[in-house]
Amino acid sequence: MPTTVARAEADPAIPGRDAPSAFGLESLPPLDTTSAMPLYTQLAERLSAPIQANHAALVGHALPTELECMAYFGVSRPTVRQAMAQLVSMGLVARGRGRGTFVAPERLNHDVSLAFEDEMRAAHRTVRFQILSRAEIAAPAAVAARLNLPAGERVEHIERLRFLDDEVFAFEQRYLPLSVARHVTARMLEEMAIISLLTEAMGQSPARITNTVRCIPTEARIARALGVPGRTPLLHTEHTYFAASGAPVLHGTVWFNGERFQFTLDSPIQAGPRG
Repeated sequence: MPTTVARAEADPAIPGRDAPSAFGLESLPPLDTTSAMPLYTQLAERLSAPIQANHAALVGHALPTELECMAYFGVSRPTVRQAMAQLVSMGLVARGRGRGTFVAPERLNHDVSLAFEDEMRAAHRTVRFQILSRAEIAAPAAVAARLNLPAGERVEHIERLRFLDDEVFAFEQRYLPLSVARHVTARMLEEMAIISLLTEAMGQSPARITNTVRCIPTEARIARALGVPGRTPLLHTEHTYFAASGAPVLHGTVWFNGERFQFTLDSPIQAGPRG
């Protein structure tokens, strides 16, 4: 799955108006005006069906224009725009001002119950890392609390970019207790995803992770590193890894472009008491 980040409107990576058409409107069934389903939802379903059926082959192809959709389906411009916005939120299309709407690369999906590198290896993808900084610092109060360290305790702070098939898609910030960091080499940081890195540094795999996922605007330098406009809302994970003893061994955050990345969690449901 390609991981090209959706760029700002002037980015030449966004196709122009001469891009081939994804499909013809005449191949789509009309909307049902008697249905309780909103027209924009119906329209989004009509437009999404051919994309989902052949997504990889249609990446970069242009969707019909707003005027074409209005004329063919007999709907208003706001209805078309709502439908297109729904397709954008689904990660199926990208929009460029003055350039139209185009089929976007498929979102990269990560099953959080699996190691990311193992998923990518199985999919025949290449993952690599670029170290941006590595320094020993006094742990910020929130980090010290997460790592169960005294206030002001020294930790190692590491920032690096994660690449998939040579395209950047994540910005990592990691904090390691010095007892773990002293076993982490530059080679490990350049080659290893975090679970493998911790396993080699500790001599055993981490046993547990807590992970909070939210979507929040990011600071300018991280946005630049990921190739998105400043203050763009990005997918942000905050996590702590624990050893089998229960001791925290890493706290950190990772930023992803939410338009190009999604998480999957398959978990049993705990039944509550019957009222």
